Amino acid sequence: MARIFIGFMICFLLLNCAKKKEKIVIKNKPYIISYEDKKLQNYIDSLKESKSNFVAFPRKGFYGEHQLIIDKKGDFYFYQKEYFMALCSYGSENDTLPHFLGLKPKDIVRIPQKNLTDFLSENILKKEKNRQILIIASQKDTITNTSFFEFLNTKNIGTYFIRRTTQEEDTVIKYKNNDSKHIYYYPDSIKWDKTRIKLPKKLS
Repeated sequence: MARIFIGFMICFLLLNCAKKKEKIVIKNKPYIISYEDKKLQNYIDSLKESKSNFVAFPRKGFYGEHQLIIDKKGDFYFYQKEYFMALCSYGSENDTLPHFLGLKPKDIVRIPQKNLTDFLSENILKKEKNRQILIIASQKDTITNTSFFEFLNTKNIGTYFIRRTTQEEDTVIKYKNNDSKHIYYYPDSIKWDKTRIKLPKKLS
């Protein structure tokens, strides 16, 4: 009887460990932006085809008050835009290209991975609930560094969106990480791809 009980306990412990391992794998699985975007679009299309009373909308716009950038190496960067109260969509449904922000390398700060949760908590979660919105932009389509998901899952942030980085973000990050510090960033000297960004007249 004792042997049966001990055997049962060993099986129970092994099964429990396997379940924990499975949860960890699922929680830390890579996030593929193009796949998730396509899945959302398919869901929206299915609602339209079924003539459902429930309506879902694709994500519109590119920027928010807070932007977290993940570069090709998996390093984190952060920058903020001036906050404004958005009424309705402000025409964001027509924003198929990101607007030129006038970002500079000094506007973007690098965040050590070990300080990510504390940094985002200090800069986002202490604000009003309607301002606790984080835009996550990745230079790679597949995000394998999931440190930021731990923040999203444990800190109960209001809203977040995940997208690819814009041409301007990529360019500014490149200059920020340039080892030749004597090379300065001049936006008017950049050959911008006008199919990927809306430029002001002075840069067009």
